[in-house]
Amino acid sequence: MQQDLTRGLQTSSVLQSLLDSALHRALELTGTTLGNLQLMDWRGNSLSIAAQRGFNDKFLSFFRRVSPTSGSACARAILQGRAIIIKDVLADDEFTPYRTIALEAGFRSVQSTPLISSGGAFVGVLSTHFSKPHQPTAVDMRAIAAIAGVTANAIIRRRPMGMGADPSAKDFEERHEQASEQIKRARQAVERSNELLRRIGQKFCH
Repeated sequence: MQQDLTRGLQTSSVLQSLLDSALHRALELTGTTLGNLQLMDWRGNSLSIAAQRGFNDKFLSFFRRVSPTSGSACARAILQGRAIIIKDVLADDEFTPYRTIALEAGFRSVQSTPLISSGGAFVGVLSTHFSKPHQPTAVDMRAIAAIAGVTANAIIRRRPMGMGADPSAKDFEERHEQASEQIKRARQAVERSNELLRRIGQKFCH
């Protein structure tokens, strides 16, 4: 039992170091000092902050757990399965409930990129925040996406080790990857349907 506890603590330390490093690199690439990395808790259906840089206690308490339906940038990244950029939080209607907390925390812009493994498993969100209205470049976003992918794969590899006492952990990750694949196929089906409707509309307009 003591060996399992020691191994778990060591793995937890390695995982935290990984998350901190990923966030540090993302901040360097985007030239900002504010950011956080959230991990998805599928059992609780929420995101929780696992690493952060530059935020005050009020912000960390407010966004301690985030629902996928909250309308925040990170929540939208979950639902849409892609990076979300809010150029100016004061001009984004869906972000209205969070404007005050954002200004108090010192940011006007945010990008949130989902952490998706090569197997399609969604494990969290990597966000960087900017003090002024900002539009990250395409190069910036490609770099962030690369960091997110590498980080997601590393998290998937580390989690089963850290959950050695839980025999269902590996099965849970596998079920999650299967669910993510189903979501991906459903999203593709919706996109095909929308494209078909668009073509039909064009046909009747001509």
